[in-house]
Amino acid sequence: MEKDIRDKIERLTRDLQSLTQTRGIYGSEHKLTKEALEKFYAKLNEIMIGRADITVGIIGNEIVFEKTPLYEASKMTEGLIGHLKELGVEKISFLSGVAKGELATFIDILSMNAKDVKEVGGIENLAVAKGLQNIAFGKIGIAKEKGEQILEDVLALAKSNYQEGVDFLQKTLDDLRNKRPIDVKEARFFVSNIIRNLLRNKASLLILTSIRSHDEYTFVHAINVAIFTLLQAQALGIKESLLNDIGVAALLHDTGKLLLPGDILRKKDKLEKEEIKKIQVHPVDGAKILIQNAQISPLAAIGSFEHHLRFDMKGYPQKPYGRRANLASMMITIADIYDALRSERSYHKESAPEKTYQDMLGMAAEQLHPELLDNFFRVIGVYPPGTLVELSDKSVGLVVKESTLDIRRPQVDILYDSQNQRVKNPYIVNLLEKDSSTQDYKLSIIKSINPEDKYEIPAKYL
Repeated sequence: MEKDIRDKIERLTRDLQSLTQTRGIYGSEHKLTKEALEKFYAKLNEIMIGRADITVGIIGNEIVFEKTPLYEASKMTEGLIGHLKELGVEKISFLSGVAKGELATFIDILSMNAKDVKEVGGIENLAVAKGLQNIAFGKIGIAKEKGEQILEDVLALAKSNYQEGVDFLQKTLDDLRNKRPIDVKEARFFVSNIIRNLLRNKASLLILTSIRSHDEYTFVHAINVAIFTLLQAQALGIKESLLNDIGVAALLHDTGKLLLPGDILRKKDKLEKEEIKKIQVHPVDGAKILIQNAQISPLAAIGSFEHHLRFDMKGYPQKPYGRRANLASMMITIADIYDALRSERSYHKESAPEKTYQDMLGMAAEQLHPELLDNFFRVIGVYPPGTLVELSDKSVGLVVKESTLDIRRPQVDILYDSQNQRVKNPYIVNLLEKDSSTQDYKLSIIKSINPEDKYEIPAKYL
């Protein structure tokens, strides 16, 4: 299967060179150009079936797909590679939903000379100005603050993905305050990267959701809700082609809250009636903002409107139609409540994951869909990756991987021994392991621990 997709990408790359050459020679309206465009569009759609995105990059003089150099394609597309490097293109991403007209605009851009592209601010700015929504140009790798290249390991990639979300949401807040539309392309691209990281190693992103600061007034909550919602959707077997819309809906579920006064959100005392009313209309306010943007799936507006509805249809706002909330909305609600309960807010302290688990079980059937809630905890466990725990032998470690066989028995990276001394060479234990003679579990979790008490999390996880 992997070889098949690589072969298709190689042919698509060669077709892209042929198409750009034809466009350059004959112009956009010539019959040969239109035929070549039709051929490329058909092949792209075939490859995109069941996928949220396709990304090809250029490293050195090689075309690369999913970290694999395509040597044969690279030999046959030297002209295209050279031109893309002149344009400053390191990677091209096609998101699901590319329209034929959008593809034609993309080819028009690629047919420009490098000097003209530079004069209009570079190819990424040009793509935005031309209205490309489902095709993106970018750089390979994301620089750290000190200019270092991000390490090619899944945790580092997850960290960069997480930071992309923070940057996007900060930009979204600025856009909303200045009456500018939400950058849908950036939202979809960020969610596509989350999906890719979850498929690669979901534990990496889950670790970040646990150890990142749970300050309501940063954008961490929205990113966590997107990650938790996508995990649920993947576990339910929802097609990858639909995951992006679900992820964007989860990411933007609190759009209406972004514009609420900070003094209300941070208030520790009991809210006044008027303040409660303002908070309770934020789902509607968010839905209004999102539904006005024709480039955002209607699912985002639905998710915003419904994420405070209960399974028994109580909650707010009152739903004027249908018997149940949308499936995506119910998954967003579970993710929203989970991250809220385990995070420190102005009005409550952070809750231990085992207590959050018990509290949410008590919400099943009335507030939360019971089967979806069961699915959620099967995915993340009682102690999700990133949770610091004390074990039955008094050692302390960080949960690094959930268990699909027993949600209370994940894999733990041992950081401190039973004497509370830091372990020089940390090692991972699987809590499913049993003593061969007694058949009792060798180790069990006693409780979760707040790392701020006296323990340090290794820098690689931060």
